[in-house]
Amino acid sequence: MEEKPDYGDLVEGLGDMVYTLDLNGRFTYINSAGLSLFGYRADELLGRHFTEVLTPAGARVAREHFERGVAGTETTPFFEAQAVRKDGSTVDLEVRAGSLYRHERLIGRQGVARDISTLKQLQAEVAEKSERLALLEDQARTAMDLYRRIADLTLSAPSDPEGTERALRTVEGSLARATAERIGLNGQDLEIIELLASGHSNQEIARLVHLSPHTVKDRVAKLMGVFQAHTRVEVVAQAARHGLIGATPDGRVWR
Repeated sequence: MEEKPDYGDLVEGLGDMVYTLDLNGRFTYINSAGLSLFGYRADELLGRHFTEVLTPAGARVAREHFERGVAGTETTPFFEAQAVRKDGSTVDLEVRAGSLYRHERLIGRQGVARDISTLKQLQAEVAEKSERLALLEDQARTAMDLYRRIADLTLSAPSDPEGTERALRTVEGSLARATAERIGLNGQDLEIIELLASGHSNQEIARLVHLSPHTVKDRVAKLMGVFQAHTRVEVVAQAARHGLIGATPDGRVWR
């Protein structure tokens, strides 16, 4: 008769966490890699509910998956959850879970968990670099548009003074928008700066830009922070210094 192999040593030697839970969600087994991952001894972890070693968000995901697994309605064995080590630090886990049977009777759940914290960090770095690349590409497109408009301006200068002025205003506006984006402002911020420069009150600005007076007050406070200004006049002066607003021949401001 062929001897049934004992996989205990194999499981204990794995680099990934292997665990079993009873039908109440309490740990009934966790291998050495799992204990090392969490920083607990076996007697500190066995008998505890799995949600006790997960963050609140991770616990919600894992509990939902556990309940679906017990009910036999799970659609995928994989899920991700963030766990909390004994020292309070967190670790990102990718878990593959399944039902645990004995003599064809469901007695709990079992799974393998892998530390993917490094992978998550790399993914975040790639996403950040992708965002920066997208910003650079957008800036490059803005620059090319400016070059084109400047070329149009130069070619039209001798014969079309009005066209030249319009092109100049377009270039100035494009530069203002590019500068605003670089310091964290958007088109509505520029519109509020224009209205400040024209001497409008918060109530008047709120009506013109379709925001509440309270929101306008917050936006003005934001502008003061961006420009390190103490008054509305200083905001306008700093905006002009950055090239965000300027004077047209009739004394109005442009963006």
